[in-house]
Amino acid sequence: MEPRGAALRTGLFVLAGIAVLIGLIFLLSGNAFRPGIAYESYFRESVQGLNVGSSVKFRGVTIGKVTDIGLVSAEYPPRNPSEMLQPVYHQVVVRFRVDPRKVGPDTNIAQAIKLGLRVQVAPQGITGLAYLELSFVKPVHHPVPSIPWQPRSTVIPSIPSTLTQVQDAVQKFLTNMEHVKFNKTIAVLTSLVDTLNKEITTGDAHKTLANANALLGELRSQVKRADLPATTASLRNLADGAQTRAILAKLNRTTDELAKVSAEMPKLIAQTQATVRSANETTATLNRQMIPILRNLNAASANLDELSETLKNNPSIVLRGAPPPRQTPQ
Repeated sequence: MEPRGAALRTGLFVLAGIAVLIGLIFLLSGNAFRPGIAYESYFRESVQGLNVGSSVKFRGVTIGKVTDIGLVSAEYPPRNPSEMLQPVYHQVVVRFRVDPRKVGPDTNIAQAIKLGLRVQVAPQGITGLAYLELSFVKPVHHPVPSIPWQPRSTVIPSIPSTLTQVQDAVQKFLTNMEHVKFNKTIAVLTSLVDTLNKEITTGDAHKTLANANALLGELRSQVKRADLPATTASLRNLADGAQTRAILAKLNRTTDELAKVSAEMPKLIAQTQATVRSANETTATLNRQMIPILRNLNAASANLDELSETLKNNPSIVLRGAPPPRQTPQ
């Protein structure tokens, strides 16, 4: 009985130790008491440094943990084996859980994905480890890709990591540089340098520079001969001289007189207008008085013309008088 009881106690102790170990594993992994909300994402790049238990962060704040890492070809194998060679099945699937108490219970993940919520692998310092970083980007530049299988959890699309983007840019640059004909470019640049050298040493550019130097020398000599400081001093003395002050005083007096004359101008204009009106009235009166006189003069002139015509035709009328009136026949 004693050996059987010792074996029973030993077995119970081992089972208790295993239970404690399993509980400790769940406790350390954070999945026992904080199940969170499950998500998954697919990466076309290497996830080196990312392990189960790695942090999931949003702008530096830890909001969850990585729970599983695998290959899409194993997690979602295609029905047709020939489709296994498609690039979509060469991706890595990463599953993670997010604590709703960190992001809020009413978070609309579907709307956030439409607005540009994406996940990427980010390095954790220089340790070689990595974590998942959630961030918002422009959805136009990173659209949601289509997948030919039914995911087990809500899918948050991924974007390349910063290192991958730099590598892709360098690779694209190198690919473009392969099409550049360096020999021809170097030959053209060498010819251009030789042409510039000839122009600067013996060509038109050299002559232009020589003429410019000569012109600058001539200008320098002209400036020296012009004696600008003395000219400036003379102008300053002239501005401060007695003649200048006298001219300015005369200008001031002339300005004052012009101001006085300008002040008298309205009265003079009013008097001139009154004189013009008086002259117009006098002219009208003279016209009325002269009209009868002119009529009488016209009548006298007509009578003189008639008398002159009568004397011309019958001069004896002066001695004999006027002829008797003619008798009208009965």
